[in-house]
Amino acid sequence: MKKQILFPVDFQSSQIHLAEYAKLFAHIDNKSFTGFFLRDFVKPAKSKSGCNESDKSAIQTSLEDEAKSLNLDMSFVKCQTSSNSLVNESKFSDLALINPITHENIGQLIKTFPDHFFEEVGCPIFISEDLLHPYEEILVLFDYDQSGLAALKSFLSFFGGQSSNKKVTILTVSPDDAPEIHLEKYLVSYLQKIFSDVGIVPMSNRDLASQIVTYASKFNKPVLIMGRAALHLLNDSELATKMADNHMSIFYSNN
Repeated sequence: MKKQILFPVDFQSSQIHLAEYAKLFAHIDNKSFTGFFLRDFVKPAKSKSGCNESDKSAIQTSLEDEAKSLNLDMSFVKCQTSSNSLVNESKFSDLALINPITHENIGQLIKTFPDHFFEEVGCPIFISEDLLHPYEEILVLFDYDQSGLAALKSFLSFFGGQSSNKKVTILTVSPDDAPEIHLEKYLVSYLQKIFSDVGIVPMSNRDLASQIVTYASKFNKPVLIMGRAALHLLNDSELATKMADNHMSIFYSNN
């Protein structure tokens, strides 16, 4: 089944290079890319792209030409009066990719996208600094929320085979009962079948997002696989900036 990857074409000021997107997903044979212009789905006061219709047309034509030269399946979300169409598009996508995340733009990330987009998006989101080398180590937050397991399953469907040699650390909060303890043991066993190096580190529920970022800052280019807890991190400008400064990626789902 074809995997559909959704991404904004005007999030960054510099030109997008589809060759980098193609390389990141080179191991996935059946895929398609769907681009959208943020300015089409946010209120005029929020849009800072300064991109007029002729600019949009030039960008779209350039990306379509590059996609053709790379033999990539590429389309665009049509401009709509309501941002709901973008959320609806995400419900039929397999992943939304936002790149690059930097010290300069991470603080404005939530404000740049349509209102409530990160809470309502219908597919997992991969937020990264560098498409060619997005992560070196993997941190999985296991807080017994189904959204975290959805994020993990999605990550594995995209990058599991490519990451089997990476170190995986499970960040787990204290389980409340026997079923949660059993589920935690099952997760460890499950990941050990995929990855050769799997560890586990306990976390406290108190100030969890802060704990995660502080711990992750000790790693070399980690990707944080999270559920809804990622929203607390992204909505905290101080933590989000620290994340960007320490070259972290986030792969999250809120479903």
